[in-house]
Amino acid sequence: MDFNTLAQAEINYGKYLLSQDHLYKKIPENQRSELIQQAVECGESAAENLVADDLRNYCRQEKIEIEFFQEELKAENFRFVLAEFQLPKLIRINQSLLAAAEPFLLAQDFFKDQRAADILLAHELYHYLENQQQLFTIKKQLMYQTGPFKRQARLYALSEIAAMSFSQAYLELPFSPVILNIALLYPIAPEYSEQLAKQLLVID
Repeated sequence: MDFNTLAQAEINYGKYLLSQDHLYKKIPENQRSELIQQAVECGESAAENLVADDLRNYCRQEKIEIEFFQEELKAENFRFVLAEFQLPKLIRINQSLLAAAEPFLLAQDFFKDQRAADILLAHELYHYLENQQQLFTIKKQLMYQTGPFKRQARLYALSEIAAMSFSQAYLELPFSPVILNIALLYPIAPEYSEQLAKQLLVID
């Protein structure tokens, strides 16, 4: 797994994440790049505006509960929950994945002193902030047509793009946190992890 090559392909991450949204095909092509950029800027702005030297202290101050949960890891299960935010104030982090991936991460010079748990925490904290502050990624609605009906819905992929941008900016990471997702899954499901990496590299 060449993490340096993945880091150089950073321009593809937003496009990949947006392409995973179930409403992706409803988004006009001429609006996709702008939406990605707006989400990136939203995450960076939230990081800049967060007055906190330590994320865990901030969570304590805000009474946000951090729960490390365990699960049985099986290679055939590709839908691991790395971490998640649950309203109103709960962040859950997969301790089983962190423990399983720790030897692999420590062996990679690419990650150096970055703590995987901190990156996951920062990502999920953005979801708390976007709800509390009603940021762009919460308020933005996609207007689209289904037959004779006009509909509107939230693009959840924008929240994921912004959360990646937030954690990268706040922690001053030299790489996109998307790479961590691939690295955490590699020790458990290497074929799936490599497949995801290839998708990130080839997406237009």
